[in-house]
Amino acid sequence: MNKTVKHSRILCAAKCILRFDGFDHHGVIENISLSGALIKLDHNVPNGVHPGDRCYMTLCSNLDSYPVKYTCRVIRVDLALIGIEFLELNMM
Repeated sequence: MNKTVKHSRILCAAKCILRFDGFDHHGVIENISLSGALIKLDHNVPNGVHPGDRCYMTLCSNLDSYPVKYTCRVIRVDLALIGIEFLELNMM
């Protein structure tokens, strides 16, 4: 596993939603930086999710109350932890 860190990480406990293939997965951001985040999902990472896959992240537990989502790339997968790299910020 590559341990290279490009930006300083900030510990965080914000709720978020990751969307893979049209399905929402709730979790908590463990740490975040300018380039990405490490997220602990409420359940294990869905089968079929691999480094390099695209997903979307919303920074809250309610998609209707926060109109910003990030397009991301999966960079790390461990049971219920997933590391993502931010690619693009989208206003909904």
